[in-house]
Amino acid sequence: MFPNSATAFTVSAVAPALIPVILVIFAGFLARRVGLITDVHVAGAERITYVIFFPTLLFSNLSTAMFEDASLWTLTLVLTMVVLVVSAGTWAGLVRSNLDGPAKTSVFQGATRFNSYVVLALAFAVFGTVGVQAISVPLAFMIIAVNVLCVAILARHGTPPEGTTAPSIWKSLATNPLILACFAGLLVNPLHIPWPGSVERAFDWFGNAAIALGLFAVGAGLKPISGLQSVLALAVTSLIKLVVKPLLFVGIAVLVGLSTDLIALGLLAMIVPCATSTYILARQLGGDAPLMAQAVTVGTLLSALTVPVWFYLFAILM
Repeated sequence: MFPNSATAFTVSAVAPALIPVILVIFAGFLARRVGLITDVHVAGAERITYVIFFPTLLFSNLSTAMFEDASLWTLTLVLTMVVLVVSAGTWAGLVRSNLDGPAKTSVFQGATRFNSYVVLALAFAVFGTVGVQAISVPLAFMIIAVNVLCVAILARHGTPPEGTTAPSIWKSLATNPLILACFAGLLVNPLHIPWPGSVERAFDWFGNAAIALGLFAVGAGLKPISGLQSVLALAVTSLIKLVVKPLLFVGIAVLVGLSTDLIALGLLAMIVPCATSTYILARQLGGDAPLMAQAVTVGTLLSALTVPVWFYLFAILM
């Protein structure tokens, strides 16, 4: 499926794949810490990426995706199944914990949601444009599944800030720009619209902006960590996110006979940290926003260590 796929996902690919991602995240962190940008700017960057750039990227890739490849559907099924299994297992454990409702929602989001910007950045660094196009298909179904689950749990167990009312589950889902973009791309795809070259270039610019600005916002949004309860909750969240999910995916993928390149591509979606948009959702629907911000920070920092390890293990074992 991918050119030079036999050598793409190797130890030698770790540095060129990760360094640009780390540099952009660090640039965002540094810009916020020295005062070049404020929390208002960060929120604006997150917002425009969340409602314009990233939805456009999803729509453009899904509207032109080739769905005839049966193996791509198998990858989509496996990734979505892993998301659902991990979600069910995480929530079953949280129900028995002593955490309050808002904290449970934040731990759940931290364990189940993923940073799509980092997924796309890694896919492009390792496999190029074809990798971004291919991962967009399973990514769409994962985004729909995880957003439905997280919004439903937040609406049931979250506590909206005093004086505000959280929107209903259906309103939250119906106005979610990522879900809308996924459905729009899937609906347009059968029409096989030949986008003019100028439109394709615009799509490319939006896609580049989504990845760059999304990663920049990740770095700018990193928060300090405090509190024993937070440390324990974040440890569990990170273990599920960065170790359990990838292991489960690789096991199932090998069992169903996915090719090495597709396993490599799918693994990229399993080893990334939590999305920064989880903080926005926690604030809007009454989750534990400070804990959510810390989960994003811890996951992002730990992934800088775990992602190269997964690259290394994959290169040796596969």
